[in-house]
Amino acid sequence: MEQIKCIIVGGPQHGLVLRQLWDRRRPTRLCVTAADGEPCVVAARRHDRNRRPQYLLLHPRATGEQILTMLAA
Repeated sequence: MEQIKCIIVGGPQHGLVLRQLWDRRRPTRLCVTAADGEPCVVAARRHDRNRRPQYLLLHPRATGEQILTMLAA
């Protein structure tokens, strides 16, 4: 298992950074439940300045502006 960095896009926890345990040997769809009970699923992957992956978890009520802002950050 490894720890990956996830960022919620949209919803009540927009911008929240999470560290999740993930097992690459058993690839399952990464999903986190937001504070309002909505599922946030992986929509994109980007890299930080140190070339480590960051996964963007999309809330169902995320706006296009929120998504584009997070992709550009």
